[in-house]
Amino acid sequence: MVTADELASVIIARSGPWIDAMSLQKLLYYVQAWHLAITDEPLFEEEIQAWRDGPVVYDVWSTRKSQATRRAAAQNVDEVDLDDLASDLIDLVLSVYGSMSGEELSVLTHVERPWQEARGDLPPEAGCSNVISPDSMARFYRAHRRLGGRTATDLATVGVHLHQPTSSGPVDIDAILRSLDDDSADVGDERWGGANLDPGEHATRVDA
Repeated sequence: MVTADELASVIIARSGPWIDAMSLQKLLYYVQAWHLAITDEPLFEEEIQAWRDGPVVYDVWSTRKSQATRRAAAQNVDEVDLDDLASDLIDLVLSVYGSMSGEELSVLTHVERPWQEARGDLPPEAGCSNVISPDSMARFYRAHRRLGGRTATDLATVGVHLHQPTSSGPVDIDAILRSLDDDSADVGDERWGGANLDPGEHATRVDA
């Protein structure tokens, strides 16, 4: 099993030339969520917390604050041990979610059940370090979402691969949000590269 930071290195290397911190966190989340939905097993062990701006892996947030740590050229991925499914899944997730901005990805996670369930009745701006349940992630994306036009069951049956080269066209986030059903519901070295993902002054880290 890889660590979340090793997976972050692979995502950064394949996103190039660099990636903002908010986008990195959300792409980590979606790779983990879809791996759970397809295999019923996590790709990495680190917990994902329900911060006010969306899912966050605390350890990666802590080590990837500086823009220099999020440059493709700075990544050493030769010794990251990914099986074919995990490697192809990263490419597929990047093809679907990778052209969205960090803010758009944050909005998308806010209308999906795993993040909502972890936060419970907390107001939108409240700090929070509650853990997003892996079981909730597996159930939700298996039942309510498609990745590249295929369900998690399809991907488990026929394999994870791209139907076609990654599109470089714009993503209409408003159209994506309109399609959701009711019950499913970086600049310099700044902490989030221009995007505020601070969990809040009253939030504390939850140890694994």
